Amino acid sequence: MDEHKTLTELQKIDSKIDALNYQEKNLPGRDRFQSLSEEVGKTESLYKAISKKLHDELLKQKKLEDELDSLTKKIDKEQGRLYSGTINNPKELSSVQQEINHLKGLADEKETALLEQLDVVDALKDNNETIADRLATRKAEMGKAKEEMDAGLAEIKAERDKLQSERKPFYSSLSDDTRQLYDRVRTNYPLAVTILEGSLCQGCRVELPSTEAERIGQSKNLEKCPECGRIIVKV
Repeated sequence: MDEHKTLTELQKIDSKIDALNYQEKNLPGRDRFQSLSEEVGKTESLYKAISKKLHDELLKQKKLEDELDSLTKKIDKEQGRLYSGTINNPKELSSVQQEINHLKGLADEKETALLEQLDVVDALKDNNETIADRLATRKAEMGKAKEEMDAGLAEIKAERDKLQSERKPFYSSLSDDTRQLYDRVRTNYPLAVTILEGSLCQGCRVELPSTEAERIGQSKNLEKCPECGRIIVKV
């Protein structure tokens, strides 16, 4: 096989590989996986923030419950003294009653604060549960998206590996100079090899002067388009 035909086949394979690389880079599943990954990350951060807030508010609730319990025990103790019959001094009885009234006032304030705190905690629990459900759903979707993406990437890789194997004999059969020329042109144009139809370069779509087109057509060497620099082959 002469180098014209070899370059033509090599270009066909490389164009297919280029298409696979583009397909890999722009795989729809990759965008969906990335989008879900970002959403999962944001949802996890939100879940952690709400969980921390819930933890802090539960501590406040526990503190209020302990304080209310302590006040209740003090009230019970003072009421026990009041009705025990052991206090006969009217002044002391009045003092104990005043203390009980004071403690009940504090207890009422704590109970009101506790009820409000319970509302705060319940709202956070509901919010936390909603975010947890959303996080679980998004993680499941992300897992499925990753499976689909990985399957698509594996298919592309298998096809590309096959093409790379097919490419080797064509590339290795070229002379060193031709390989260097091909690689050099490929750095500027993925389509490094084109044909001349009449006097029209199919790479850059420029009409060459008839004398130049005739010279290229009659040349036994590899020629390049004087306009775009692509390798022109005869087919």
